[in-house]
Amino acid sequence: MSTHPQLKDLLEQAAETVPPAEVPRDTWRRGRRRHHRSLALRAAAVVGVVALVAVTPGLVDRATDRSLPQPAGDGSSSLGLPDRLHEVPSYLGSGGERERWADDVVSDDLATGTVAAAWVTRAGLPVLVDATDGTYHLLDLPDFLLTSGLTISWFPGDAPPLALSPDGDHLAYAYAWPATDDGTAVPSGIRVVDLATGEVTRDLPLEGGAGVLVTQVSWSPAGSWLAWSGFETSYWTTSGLNGSKAVTETVAPDGTRRRLPAGGSTVVDDDGTTAVLTGGQVRVHRPDGARSARRPIDILEATEAASLAPDGSRLALGAQEGYDLVTVRLDRDEVSTRSGEGPGDGSWSVRPLGWVDDAVLVQRTPPASGDEGRLSLVPVDGDRPVRDVAALDGGVGPLSVATDLVTEQRPTVSRPAPDWPWSEERWVLTVGLGGLGLLVAGGLAWLVRRRAQRRSAR
Repeated sequence: MSTHPQLKDLLEQAAETVPPAEVPRDTWRRGRRRHHRSLALRAAAVVGVVALVAVTPGLVDRATDRSLPQPAGDGSSSLGLPDRLHEVPSYLGSGGERERWADDVVSDDLATGTVAAAWVTRAGLPVLVDATDGTYHLLDLPDFLLTSGLTISWFPGDAPPLALSPDGDHLAYAYAWPATDDGTAVPSGIRVVDLATGEVTRDLPLEGGAGVLVTQVSWSPAGSWLAWSGFETSYWTTSGLNGSKAVTETVAPDGTRRRLPAGGSTVVDDDGTTAVLTGGQVRVHRPDGARSARRPIDILEATEAASLAPDGSRLALGAQEGYDLVTVRLDRDEVSTRSGEGPGDGSWSVRPLGWVDDAVLVQRTPPASGDEGRLSLVPVDGDRPVRDVAALDGGVGPLSVATDLVTEQRPTVSRPAPDWPWSEERWVLTVGLGGLGLLVAGGLAWLVRRRAQRRSAR
């Protein structure tokens, strides 16, 4: 290929007329920094994607694993009543009237060990709090009465037929088979569960009318006797029920049963002496069959919530606002009261849960508004002050407490709050926010890269 003879000269002349190009000394350094920045953003985006892919299954597993939390504990293995009782989130206990509880939330394994407190949620779900580490057990009690179509608001005083023994080792509850519409009597009764083994140690079937509806169950102070009250129904179908005859019964340690012709809140002593609260009075029935004695209650604010002292001499009653304590002497016509002040300015009521000894009892003070309540030690001797020993969330239902685990020197123990499983809304929100964060990071990386490309082009 030939070259024009004057091309070389023309090129040299053109080069002499063109001004020299001035390249900044840091051009290479700035380009390399932008290149490194682009690589870093790409790496960050890749790491974000990998992290989200790795974490999301764990989040989903954590959120969808609705098994109950296992508290770490406070380093103490001694039994005790927690200094705070937490309500169960509604999304964990919404099985519905005709629906079984979810298997991954509620267990049918009744071997929980010693229990410090028990109650039933508004949806009818039994809750037991472990006395060793504070674990919350949500139980599917076989044929539990509240799963037969009744609600807790139906029961007198909002007290479900479920009671924890004073030592926390046994649980008594009322059961009933599903009602029908063909006129068949509903099989019902009371079962006692050994919480160490999960086995039913007593099954007390009840007969009468269209079925016996148990409204209240209680233990004697030492846990040797059982007492229950309720009524025989005139009809009990899927559409409703009606009571026709109030009944009360006591069960001795040897299984001997004695039915009394009365109804109301019932408590029994360890010698078989029974006190029944009804119609503004206390009826005392002796085990020898002697004529029952009546003790009038001249306190209009008194309720039918009751607890019997270990020596059987005094009966503590629940009361509306105005009192910290109302007691009745069963051996004579004597009612003692102690005025008190509730939490805040709202109305409140007191409900005796059990006696620590013959001179001090454990009471619950729930405000009428359903806000946070408290547990208190109330001395019978008016010269000693009331001690608040535990706090209760507003959603904690009427309590049954293992009073043998409570002492004046050590009424409660510290337990960690339960780490409840996530709700579906929470894990969806968590995954959604993670995906949104990834999109934002990717968008920022793309904008930075585009800006760098435009600057390079310019």
